[in-house]
Amino acid sequence: MQKFRFALQPVLQKRKMAYEQASRKLAIAQKELQTEFQRLTDLQNQNTQLQADLKYRKQHQGFKAAEWTTYVGYFQHLDQRIRSQALIIEEKEKQVEHIRQEMQKAGTEYEVMIKMREKAQAEHRHQFLKEEQAFLDDLPKSNRTGIGM
Repeated sequence: MQKFRFALQPVLQKRKMAYEQASRKLAIAQKELQTEFQRLTDLQNQNTQLQADLKYRKQHQGFKAAEWTTYVGYFQHLDQRIRSQALIIEEKEKQVEHIRQEMQKAGTEYEVMIKMREKAQAEHRHQFLKEEQAFLDDLPKSNRTGIGM
């Protein structure tokens, strides 16, 4: 029996590499997105802590107008950073979704190549069995002609 050789094996390997690369790329993008979410959470926690500090100072110590302007300026700064971070997260989410779609496409292409290889293997096996059966069918005929000589 002739050994099975898939003619498109290099293409299959390239599809596999593309899928694995897209998978790694997605993992990195998801990690970056998680980091950006953590930054947003940290900023929101800073804002909450600042509000609690301001409330405490108002109730227990009082503060001057100059201190109030400092707090207001910092609140505005934090608010701007939070909005900026939300935009960054939105972009990262789009990037993750785009990479996820690329990975799905690469995975589909890889699966198609695997199915093509499996089909070619099945055809190869079928052809081998057919040839073997034809050989076995011819065997008794060749024995009869050899005996009569």
